[in-house]
Amino acid sequence: MTVPHQSTTPRAPQDKLPEDRRHMIRRRWLTAVIIVLLVGIPAGYLVISAGQSRDSGRDKERESSAAGLQANRPSQMKRRVFEVPIPAGAWDVAYYETSNWKTSRLYVQFTTTATGLDAFLAESGTSRAQLVPGHVTVSERDADIADWTFDDGPTGGTATPPTGGAATPATVGTTAPATVGPSTGATEASGGATGATVWAGTTVTREEPRPDTDITVDLTDPAFPRVYAVSTTSP
Repeated sequence: MTVPHQSTTPRAPQDKLPEDRRHMIRRRWLTAVIIVLLVGIPAGYLVISAGQSRDSGRDKERESSAAGLQANRPSQMKRRVFEVPIPAGAWDVAYYETSNWKTSRLYVQFTTTATGLDAFLAESGTSRAQLVPGHVTVSERDADIADWTFDDGPTGGTATPPTGGAATPATVGTTAPATVGPSTGATEASGGATGATVWAGTTVTREEPRPDTDITVDLTDPAFPRVYAVSTTSP
């Protein structure tokens, strides 16, 4: 004979004791502390990291400036990134790089031949015809950082090419006459006679993120021009 199964009546849950005010305040305070820690710690870490990154960039820039120009060619990678094509056979080459969280600059100086200058200008995206006589395109700030001195010429700003038609791009490897342009022969002659430095400059502006380059050339000896270039890029 089967005995019918008797279901047990579920027990009514015991009533919870009411939470006293002190316990409630403690629980809410603990919850708030946990939320603040979960949100505040990562945010604080990001702020500290950003500050350290800026400080590190400024320190590197100061250290690089203190070290001064290095009597060597910049690496091929630097020349490619900053688009400063130092011609083969150039001598008295020196450079250094400054970098911070906002801007990077490559300072380069070298002496070359008239042919080497034409090649450098052509590969940089400009030409000898774009050199403005008597104009120094390197800013006073950059000249001070690189310890360069430019006498007898206005400094800084964007150079305006000589008038007289559109400039014809220089051909790499082609020997050009040792003049800045059609209007500079007299200037060079007078410069050589009086001993004053013959400056000419131009600025190569490129689309971002490519760098812009300020180029200033000492043409006192047209056969062996001295080039000063500052290439600036914003990462």
